[in-house]
Amino acid sequence: MEEDSLEEEVERLYHDDQLSTWQIAALIGIAQSKVLKLLAGVPKRSKSQAAAIRFEEKTLHLQGSQVDLAYLIGVYLGDGCLYQFPRTELLDIACDAQYTNLIARYQRLVEQVFGKSPSLIASRTANCVHIRLYGKGISAVLGFETGPKRGHDLHIPDWIRTDSTLSRWCLRGLFETDGYLHQRRGRDKSVVLGFSNTNQALLDDVKQLLCNLGYNCFRRNQTSIDCWQFEEASRLVADIGFDKS
Repeated sequence: MEEDSLEEEVERLYHDDQLSTWQIAALIGIAQSKVLKLLAGVPKRSKSQAAAIRFEEKTLHLQGSQVDLAYLIGVYLGDGCLYQFPRTELLDIACDAQYTNLIARYQRLVEQVFGKSPSLIASRTANCVHIRLYGKGISAVLGFETGPKRGHDLHIPDWIRTDSTLSRWCLRGLFETDGYLHQRRGRDKSVVLGFSNTNQALLDDVKQLLCNLGYNCFRRNQTSIDCWQFEEASRLVADIGFDKS
């Protein structure tokens, strides 16, 4: 991230989201001393300003369509996290930096769903870019609790599972984040298309969605669901618009 953009992000987290300097440092991945340096010329918040921010209405509501939300839920279930802070929430979607089209697409998607533009934060420790949105009510819109996803059953919402169009959009988000498509070397019509995740409940739901849509050649194992049948794999790629680039 450019120094000017980093300074703006730190200032926004300090004033708008009321995070402490150590919380900002942990969130962005920089030293607390760096945060203090960036805030050196920034007016410190007074008690009255803090009180005004604390009671300011900032709750986000669904602004996009059900299709947008179903797509974003698929993305969140794959590569997203929800965090709770004292006065705000954070939606964080981590994308491999090589997938520039996905990063731009998910940035637009988050803005379409919530009506607020997210920030892009390049990781300083890994080759990835974080798409981050702060605000109250994010978890309520997505329908998931804040906190670690590991150790909890993750289920695709019923309103998505009972609608074939929404199911396809959710599957697109899931396959774009935790999916893979490999051409087998030396074979023109031999591919493997799959979805990998350690959450057993989510794997069960994905397998059921595929079956509901008429895809019966996907096999389920402990950590993934995959298909080696060229025609069916190609049909799903076209059906959900799978494009991991």
